[in-house]
Amino acid sequence: MLTFIIRLSMLMSWSTIFFVPKKSIKKYMPVTILTSLITVTVTFVGIHYRFWAVKGSERKRLWNLLSIILGPFPVGCLWIFHLTFGKFKLYLLANLINNLIYAIGIIPFLEKANFIKYVKFSRIHHVIVAMIYSTIIYGYQLIYTKPNSKYLRLFIKKVLKL
Repeated sequence: MLTFIIRLSMLMSWSTIFFVPKKSIKKYMPVTILTSLITVTVTFVGIHYRFWAVKGSERKRLWNLLSIILGPFPVGCLWIFHLTFGKFKLYLLANLINNLIYAIGIIPFLEKANFIKYVKFSRIHHVIVAMIYSTIIYGYQLIYTKPNSKYLRLFIKKVLKL
């Protein structure tokens, strides 16, 4: 029953999409899709190398993973880009806060609920990987939005140090 409630609450995060302007949804949907694809890939690679374990039968594990991957992650990505795009420091801060909340607050709860368990992966690893991947998708959105923009040149100069 607890697993069902967790799944339902994660999928209910999509109800907040009605508050995001349609223009922002259209603008940030490509980066949201890329984020979901990266998350799916990282999740299955992590399971293969036993970085984390998902409890239950094969079917239950798949539903548990999909409710996390297709629930709060793409919605959170869309919201963060809508609220912070063009302000890189604010974007990094929002992602850091989001990742710390997930690592410190949500993961322990999911482990206690036998939903998922980190094995060879710690919470700090989660934050580091998520921040690297946040930087990558920000660069992707810059290229997608304005290939010759001042933000892209600044991103390349400051973040990538090229």
